[in-house]
Amino acid sequence: MSTFGFYKNIVALNSDVHRNLKFAADKGNFSYAKDANAVLLTGMEFTDAAREYPVLFVRAEDGQLRPIALLGIRDGENLFVDELGKWDARYIPAFIRRYPFVMAPGGSDNMVVCVDDACPALNMEQGESLFDAEGKPAPRMNEMMQFLQQFQFEHGRTEWMIKQLDELGIFVPQEAAFDTGAGDNFALKDFYLIDEAKFGALPDDKILALFKNGAMPLVYLHLASLGNLGKLVERLAARVAAKKLAVVNAESLPLH
Repeated sequence: MSTFGFYKNIVALNSDVHRNLKFAADKGNFSYAKDANAVLLTGMEFTDAAREYPVLFVRAEDGQLRPIALLGIRDGENLFVDELGKWDARYIPAFIRRYPFVMAPGGSDNMVVCVDDACPALNMEQGESLFDAEGKPAPRMNEMMQFLQQFQFEHGRTEWMIKQLDELGIFVPQEAAFDTGAGDNFALKDFYLIDEAKFGALPDDKILALFKNGAMPLVYLHLASLGNLGKLVERLAARVAAKKLAVVNAESLPLH
């Protein structure tokens, strides 16, 4: 899974080049994420995310397991973004909320603040300025920089905790088949779950270590979130049914 996902053209923010750049929040919606069927999560989001989404794990090309919020079953479909770009859930993952801003690797192992300059909410006429007249970050930009720095910190901390869990051998690869009840079948592949039997068989010293390093809540929240898979299938079934009905209605319209 890409760290940048739906970002189209990432450029480093520069106080000279982007002195007059503004962010018009009222012009933005979540249409940019309509094709994202999963996004990365940080550990501090598990409590809120587990109430809304299945929290699963994927193994990246570097071999590291990473937690995700599953947003759709079919590739290229986010079941939480409607046709108007509205997000239909109480909690919106930080990966989504940081857009169009993002931290990207710079020189000398530094991270630099970047934006997706393809974002329609960025312009030179309306919205909150990102820089003041002297080229210093404006209040909006300062808030976003703090948010991005916190996200990067939590991302690193989460990777460390998931690595501790992975080394215990409790993750198992999974595949799942889903039936919407209307003859539509879909498959979900290449994800990992924590095996409850393997987890329950861990020795006491390993369990204690998970409590001390903060990874234990992630285990229980992940397992609790799996109940949301059924709700996700219901969302898919409702969307499929609505599209079929729209086609039927369109075909029944009288020809002129």
